[in-house]
Amino acid sequence: MNAVLDPSARVVVTGLGVLTPIGETLKEFWDAAVRGVVGTRPLDRPDAADFAGRLAGEVRGFAAPRGDGDRATRLAVAAASAATSDAGLAPWTGDPSRAGVCFGTLLGNRAALEPAVTQFHRDAESGAGTQPARPRPVVGLADAVAREHGFLGPSSVVATACASGNSALAYAGEAIRAGRADVMVAGGADELSTGIMMMFASLRSLTDDALRPFDRNRSGLVVSEGAAALVLESYEHARRRGARVYAELAGWASACDAHHMTSPHPQGRGARRSLERALAMSGVPLDRVGHISAHGTGTPSNDSVEAAAVRAVFGEHGPAVSSLKGALGHTQGAASAIEAVACVLALRDGVIPPTATLVDPDPDCAVDLVYGAAREAPLDVVVNNAFGFGGNTACTVFTRPRPGGNTG
Repeated sequence: MNAVLDPSARVVVTGLGVLTPIGETLKEFWDAAVRGVVGTRPLDRPDAADFAGRLAGEVRGFAAPRGDGDRATRLAVAAASAATSDAGLAPWTGDPSRAGVCFGTLLGNRAALEPAVTQFHRDAESGAGTQPARPRPVVGLADAVAREHGFLGPSSVVATACASGNSALAYAGEAIRAGRADVMVAGGADELSTGIMMMFASLRSLTDDALRPFDRNRSGLVVSEGAAALVLESYEHARRRGARVYAELAGWASACDAHHMTSPHPQGRGARRSLERALAMSGVPLDRVGHISAHGTGTPSNDSVEAAAVRAVFGEHGPAVSSLKGALGHTQGAASAIEAVACVLALRDGVIPPTATLVDPDPDCAVDLVYGAAREAPLDVVVNNAFGFGGNTACTVFTRPRPGGNTG
């Protein structure tokens, strides 16, 4: 399909939904984030003893048990349902071909394979000879949301490592600007799994302390799970139905370091390019950006490189920076979707949540870090950073709604 983007088309946010280790409703999540609540704790799973770092962030109150085959999918459906309800679009009564879905993920529902794969190898060792498990299509993540709401428009899953949530928002924004949809539900979802813990353990990326973004004593990340969804609409569609508008998704961009599979480029080449391109697309001057929601993984290389990229783009006196991963842990492909929700709420309330576990800022991460307590500030523009393995980088820019529609 040869779609032509309309740069004048406005993409607005009209609904939000989250499930996180610090809250499973929008209010619970935001209240905890602003207070700097930490949702990571020692895992009590039987396999946790095998990992160097046993901390993790779990959505503890969520009904879908582990091992039932579709926890990540159910997380995605629950977040999307909360967002569409918040937007006043449930049930959907419009043209089903004009509403679509895009979700980002790191592993999707592949965690459901792990018990079967383990059993297969045990049987092979004993000579039982069972058939290997068959993978479930990762597109099921978006398909389940589309089926739940009767959406027949664009449906896609993107996997750009830990930048996946922002990538999904960009895909959805482009679908609206290209005229392929009036409404898109976009977000990210991932669950905790033995496989993901093993991967980060093998990379020696897990900490046995706390995930401390930008801290002098940071020592690694904490793996978590969660989901978030944002309802994006064309401004005209939202205006016609009298929708409340939280914010505008004004810009997005992605790039690649083309440097290393797991390490960022030392000068933050991809991060800087994504930031510059997303801001250029948004058309807002640099001095209007009041807050950056950082990728901030608490790993030695990521945080210093990200801070350097921010300084390179904004100069020595740039926006206030904080990372929610100190509170949430690293929620994988859901991370930047959850953080996008926080960006929108920061715009709404004029408050920047603190980096919950930051105590002693690293001089190598010399930016305006928010820690110790939330900071009240009049915000017009916020930026959401997401930088993943494989050199994947993606940034989104949110602005306060422009005059001409309901706001909330």
